[in-house]
Amino acid sequence: MRTLDLETEFKRLEELILNSQTFFLAGHLNPDGDTIGSMLSIGSVLKRLGKKVRLFSQDPVPENLRFLPNVRAVRSRLPKGKFDAAILLECSVPSRGGALEPVLKRCGQVVNIDHHKTSEFYGDINIVEPHSSSTAEIVYRLFYNMNVNISRREAACLYTGMVTDTGRFHFPATSPRTMQVASRLLETGFKFSRINDLLYATKACEALKVLGRALGSLEFKAGGKLAVMTLTLADFKEFDARPEHAENVINYGMMPPGVKATVMFREEAGRISVTFRSRGHLDVSLVAKTFGGGGHRNASGCRVKATLKEAQGKVIPVLIKLLA
Repeated sequence: MRTLDLETEFKRLEELILNSQTFFLAGHLNPDGDTIGSMLSIGSVLKRLGKKVRLFSQDPVPENLRFLPNVRAVRSRLPKGKFDAAILLECSVPSRGGALEPVLKRCGQVVNIDHHKTSEFYGDINIVEPHSSSTAEIVYRLFYNMNVNISRREAACLYTGMVTDTGRFHFPATSPRTMQVASRLLETGFKFSRINDLLYATKACEALKVLGRALGSLEFKAGGKLAVMTLTLADFKEFDARPEHAENVINYGMMPPGVKATVMFREEAGRISVTFRSRGHLDVSLVAKTFGGGGHRNASGCRVKATLKEAQGKVIPVLIKLLA
């Protein structure tokens, strides 16, 4: 991965924000708490600075995140007109955000903000920090550098990004700095316990049924080191469920004793979404990258254009080889 002077990139972004008036913000497909939380917080700060902002997500905001402030500002239709700058969040490549090319051609500069080590340096400004727990943590650093006083609503959005992407501060990417940032966010006075309750103690019936089906499919490979789960289109149709209802299901695959890695195959129209988790130094991002995806060492994903059986036949052997 290329390296850049992050401080220089932060300063360039600060100058771009101060000298620009119109912004297009977009996150990755199937958006999560980090993508949406970061987008909403940046959008809010830019508006307070007197800027015009359009927020975009090709896929709808998941139900469990619709409590976030100003979430209705996130649109699924590409805007018209020109923009001084585009800020892409957690998009390792622009296509990770969907069909963005028509808009990016109308943007003066493109900013890439990401914390995945597989991110490509496609932006005019690239703030890629793999050691950060989340994109929200990077965004907080931007605000800190700019001497922005974060509002309670903005803090709630950033906290949501951090708490979801760290698995409630459980994943290895959580650092002392992560906890310091979380502490500063809490000082704004937003109701973090309510956010935790909505995120982790509230689950749609469809999500519970999808979880049950995934656990029912659980099987083990590589002498119990690899857990495999499968969800088909028929499963989602049966429960009238959507892809967002499978969020975090993958983490249950890591619970059985002896499991070092887990993979979940989720059938989509014409392709298979594959999600990976692992422990310790086992780098599943290498497997994801093999199939055109990416992510973190212990949490990655990709999409494979194949049938369910074909995707399993391609991916599982690579995982078993990695475990060996």
